[in-house]
Amino acid sequence: MGFIGRIVTAGWNAREMSARDFIWLAGLGSAARGPVELDDIFRAIASITAGQWLPVGELVTTATAEMERSGHLRMVSPQNSRLCLTERGMQTLLLLLDQPLPRPGTVLGQVGVRFRLAFLDLMEDEVRRACLLDMTEAYRTEIQSRVIEAPCPACGPLGIAWDAHDLDRLRTELALLEQMAVTSATP
Repeated sequence: MGFIGRIVTAGWNAREMSARDFIWLAGLGSAARGPVELDDIFRAIASITAGQWLPVGELVTTATAEMERSGHLRMVSPQNSRLCLTERGMQTLLLLLDQPLPRPGTVLGQVGVRFRLAFLDLMEDEVRRACLLDMTEAYRTEIQSRVIEAPCPACGPLGIAWDAHDLDRLRTELALLEQMAVTSATP
């Protein structure tokens, strides 16, 4: 199974990843590492997001069944109900890894960063580096917009201190992503 690189499909790359996309990314990415059961996908979501985001179990179950029905995942064999990734599943996984993420300062943006980094090693070196550079640009934009904004007077001094701490966290994450982009040729 070959990697298809960066795919551009009209409209696909224009929208941010959604919660549903994160579930698909967890399912397809987990299956790319080896055959999985539904519980493995649940564990992957909980582990990757460090409990920061946990979708309702019914959504994960429904999405996994949808991935199987649509030919993205298939049972290993009639005797083995574990699910493995198909070629179509790999193509969709690579598309998902290239989708724009929500703003990195938001909870869903942080979740998206975690999911992307969990599976980004499955992409070719050049594409992985381009995705990391896209992420660094999103961080720079987020930091710049937060630096320009005046503190909200409703936040009070403790809220303003926390916001400054959060801005420092974003800067630290940006530095790490920049380092990852530099060394992305080696997974």
